[in-house]
Amino acid sequence: MADSPHVPSKVRRLRPFKVVVAALVYCVRNAGPLFLIAWFPCVLASVSLLILEWLIFAWPPHMPEWLLFRHFEPPTWLTALVGAPWEAMAWAFVLSAMSNKDSMRGAVATPNGLLGWLRFELSRTIWFAAAMFALVELLGGVLRYALLHLLIAAYRPFEMSDGELAIWAQLSVLFRMALVAVAMAWLYPLAGGALRTGTFDIPHFWRIMRRNRLRLFAIFFLLTLTLFGLDIVARPGATWLARSLDNPLSWTLQAALIRYAVDFPFSMLNIVASAVTVGIVLDALDPQPSPAEADHPRG
Repeated sequence: MADSPHVPSKVRRLRPFKVVVAALVYCVRNAGPLFLIAWFPCVLASVSLLILEWLIFAWPPHMPEWLLFRHFEPPTWLTALVGAPWEAMAWAFVLSAMSNKDSMRGAVATPNGLLGWLRFELSRTIWFAAAMFALVELLGGVLRYALLHLLIAAYRPFEMSDGELAIWAQLSVLFRMALVAVAMAWLYPLAGGALRTGTFDIPHFWRIMRRNRLRLFAIFFLLTLTLFGLDIVARPGATWLARSLDNPLSWTLQAALIRYAVDFPFSMLNIVASAVTVGIVLDALDPQPSPAEADHPRG
């Protein structure tokens, strides 16, 4: 990596604001190396969602109606599942690089050597992490459904105006983010720990998180708000660019492909920034010896 992969000492006490800032700064400073190690699984995640869109919106539709659920994007339960393994793969490569800047984890082997810019791995720990990610995504979709119907149910009995309804809708978004951040605080360190160590020592990670759950919640809630804010700022420009390249009256594969290509930097940032944040958290709660220290133990 361009900089040392080890976490600065100033964020070792898990101060939420400093952790999130450190994660974003790390992503900016190491943008090139992070892109090289994580681009392929991130592309696979985007392609998986594009395929789901094609199955739903192409004519005639190929997706069974019982799999549709409009509170995901694309609107199917499968959205929570198909991208999770590729996100877990990207996490594995990022976390390995943070622990060891010379890591070649997942690098594709060729007769001429390893391709550090093309990485692929499917292992038990990646499937475990994918299950954690899928649970968080499923919770987010269920909460969208539940909170929307709660607002609809309260609209007429409380005679809310359109302005009041808009305020409660925004508050419901924050409430959903908070609940999802709770799930992240419980599950993301487990996923990251398994990916980083290659083991399933769940009791160990429960133990190190036990007195830090409120801090972990604050970290992931703040990270979610930050990425959400960046998306709000960037979304109009990205939408304009995608529509200026192709803006058909109905869904087409070409327009969807352009949209996913324009959105790719933002979706990759979400995946990588989350992985880096978990790497910082794990380095603070469960520091691992550097490769040099592992080769030359004290004593």
